[in-house]
Amino acid sequence: MPSKPHAPEPLIFAWGVRDHSTWHLFAALLVLMGTMAGFFFIFRIVHPVTQRLPTTPQHVISLDPNDPAALALIHRAQDRSFALLSEGDEALPAANALLAFRPSFEEHQLKLRVMTTVTAATQQPRLFTATSSVLPPVPRRATEAATTPPADKLHAIVSPALAKRGPTNVVLPDIQLTQPTRVQFRVAVGAAGQIITALPLSSTEDAEVMRQLSAAVSALRFDASLVQRIEWGEISFRWEAPIIP
Repeated sequence: MPSKPHAPEPLIFAWGVRDHSTWHLFAALLVLMGTMAGFFFIFRIVHPVTQRLPTTPQHVISLDPNDPAALALIHRAQDRSFALLSEGDEALPAANALLAFRPSFEEHQLKLRVMTTVTAATQQPRLFTATSSVLPPVPRRATEAATTPPADKLHAIVSPALAKRGPTNVVLPDIQLTQPTRVQFRVAVGAAGQIITALPLSSTEDAEVMRQLSAAVSALRFDASLVQRIEWGEISFRWEAPIIP
């Protein structure tokens, strides 16, 4: 039995259909241009017409009072405006007494009043005078002799690693170290307790003070140790006041 013919399936791409989108776009552009032109005529901007005022040019005319015609014109202007004065009228005194200003204190003289003497009966007694003292007497405080505080001494502080072998605080007299916190030595102590090496970790600008400190540190002595041949430690400095018993 022969099979039935199948219906032709539609193609994925319609190659035979013509695209008229360009003509549609052109027509839409024409409609848009017509709409914009209509809006331009409907919403047209009309500027208001301003009325221009006529301007009158002003001129300054200098009139000579010696000329009769000019003098007559000056008099006509003065009749209309009383405040209009010429240069010659300013020096003239005011003819009308009503316009003259006279202060109320004109020709007034200041006179001293007669001084009246006050009798002793009318005088009131004065409670305080310049010689009287208004403060109660204050007993004098017993003063004690001021003791001069002892001067501070420069001390060499030994690190805990070396403190167990000798003194922890050594007084260094006659050394004027201005900034003790900036100076520090790293020392190497031998088995016999002597200072083998003294290296300054930080120093001061005074070379003489550094020489005295190096000599004082090298002169320190510690206890002998049979366990360690060389032991390292640090020595710093600070000013301390001596303890008063």
